[in-house]
Amino acid sequence: MEFDAVIEEFNVAHKTLQTEKLTVLQRANKGIALCHSTLSKMRVKVYQEGFSDKMKEISFFKDIKSIPMGHLVYYNEVRECEERLPKLGLKPKLKFLRGQRERINSFHKCHLSFHRYIMGERKDLDRHYFTRSPWIQPPMGIDNCGYDLMFNTSHDVLYAKFKGFERFGNYLVEYENRLKTLESVPASSVNNQKTPFNFTLPPTAAVEIAYAFREARAINHGDFEIKAFIDYFCEVFDIEIKEPYVLLSQITNRKKHRAKYLQRILDAFLGFLDERDA
Repeated sequence: MEFDAVIEEFNVAHKTLQTEKLTVLQRANKGIALCHSTLSKMRVKVYQEGFSDKMKEISFFKDIKSIPMGHLVYYNEVRECEERLPKLGLKPKLKFLRGQRERINSFHKCHLSFHRYIMGERKDLDRHYFTRSPWIQPPMGIDNCGYDLMFNTSHDVLYAKFKGFERFGNYLVEYENRLKTLESVPASSVNNQKTPFNFTLPPTAAVEIAYAFREARAINHGDFEIKAFIDYFCEVFDIEIKEPYVLLSQITNRKKHRAKYLQRILDAFLGFLDERDA
């Protein structure tokens, strides 16, 4: 039984997914759907064709199925993280992310023996871990009635979790670093020096710009918190905006020129271009 075509199709679709302009949550949802679809195709082939020998069975459950399954674990964790992440405040977010990293560490400790087996690139127990047996016990938390003995071994899902958690751990570290960048004070503030660039439009203009950046996905593909971005904007340009959401309410209540300052910026830029062409 060959799975080259299925894996190639998955890899192409997954690579395309990485280039799409999506929020983190949107990409996670599409990634989950892609992984489920690929695993369903694999399940059909396993049921219809089976395996000609134990080595091919081991290869499938260890090296092939773990590709979409590992990504499925990763995307499920990312979606859960994005949905549960505190919406306001940098410190609550950092605390939550640290808790997620501790959960991964606890998972590794609970399965230390198998983790050592994998990290040591051993193969002597592959026949036990990655072939199907009618007496294998479903992983804890899985209903026996819903556990597919034809498409699972005793350790293939656990192996995929190690791969998925490795990716998720990298995601958490990257996310923490981004938040700490927002939390850190610019060097100009540390040295008690004023920024060489001053934002000379009213605070409302900064709020318009922030929302425009997010909706246009100009920064982080639109995946950022307005208050956090405003705070960073204020630090960089040494200004103060206390209530960005109140200012947004004032913007939405305008009867004319709702994007007043963005339009002013656009008109100024178009005027500049006209002057150059003259």
